Amino acid sequence: MTRPASLTRRSLVAAVATAVVATLAPSTPASAADRPFSYQVTPGSAQWRALGSHQEMVDATQMPDKTAVQLRTPLLVDAVLAYPLLPDALAFNSVQQGFETVTARFTGLQELLRRPDAGQELLKRYRTLNVAARSGESLGEAGDRALTAWKLETILAQPQVLATLTAAQSEALLRVGLAVHRAKQTDAATYGQAGLEPTAVLLGRTLALRENWDWSGSELLREGVQLRPGAVETTIAAVRAHLADPSVAHPVGDDVGTLDYYSTVYTPNGSAVTVITMTSELTSAQIASYNSYVATNYPSASRERNASRKYNCHSYAWYSTSTANDRWMNSPGDDQYWLDGSYTRWQIPYIWFSNMKLSYASDDHSGIWVGTGSYVRSKWGQLGLMYHFWNYSPYSSATTNSYFPS
Repeated sequence: MTRPASLTRRSLVAAVATAVVATLAPSTPASAADRPFSYQVTPGSAQWRALGSHQEMVDATQMPDKTAVQLRTPLLVDAVLAYPLLPDALAFNSVQQGFETVTARFTGLQELLRRPDAGQELLKRYRTLNVAARSGESLGEAGDRALTAWKLETILAQPQVLATLTAAQSEALLRVGLAVHRAKQTDAATYGQAGLEPTAVLLGRTLALRENWDWSGSELLREGVQLRPGAVETTIAAVRAHLADPSVAHPVGDDVGTLDYYSTVYTPNGSAVTVITMTSELTSAQIASYNSYVATNYPSASRERNASRKYNCHSYAWYSTSTANDRWMNSPGDDQYWLDGSYTRWQIPYIWFSNMKLSYASDDHSGIWVGTGSYVRSKWGQLGLMYHFWNYSPYSSATTNSYFPS
């Protein structure tokens, strides 16, 4: 049930009441296709701080359809990589789910995925990507370096983009990706396990298309997150084997791991819910970068715990709020808590009370109501544990339901 209308918005500065849209920066090129795109409202500005909901952020950074179509691909790639809300993809239960959600909201990404030369342009950027440590950089700068690589690799790994590459370009991508993987391994303090995953996803998907096998058999390649130990290493090994002998296929799947990290938790009524026990954490650099992202992009929300890949929103809201929680719960696991009668859906004329669970049915997210007001505490995917207004987060609040213990 949607929260009562009286609680749908905070009283914020009305400075952005007029339509704020991203526009083309003044420049001298002869045609619209050659004018770099700039975002008129950017994180850190007074205008951005006045935005009262996530939808207002999406609207303020939207690229007009006509502009998206007109931009030359190199400039479109620049604009997409600079999109302020692109890292929102990290706030979801899987990177692929998050990327698809962000794409559905941003015309620039939608247009890029339609471009027949998208792969060629992104590969050009990937060839010159420098992932090596830099002398004198801060922890936050190291994390931003990892985030820059994540952006490029995640976009390049999309099937629509990979399908635009020629056979020769795909082979080149495999070789470049292996070099990037080696470079990341030499800076484990910055990239850790999480930083190797986007490289392995990119290489594994490229290999699958090159050898014509279905990558959906690998959870890593399908979801963009390694949930089974050895999946990254096995994928990289398959790429090396292909380059050594391209005459045979080298498919990878979920049977490559030596251990199964799936485990079980139980609802108050005793129903079993499958979760994933997470043993690896983000690096200090990644944590610093992700914390900085939410501080800059969501200034009206408060971070209560650091970014972490150990647990997600459903696990925090329904299973455990403990700092020791290391379980990741994906849908429809959270549904079991109300389907088995452990929780009852709130509706009028019930009294509104604190600590009820909040399910964002329109965007696969969960939180916990704080007090009897309109604030929520929720874990934002791999980002931090946040205290925020109920519609001020990376998730659509179009449809929400609240639940209390039965």
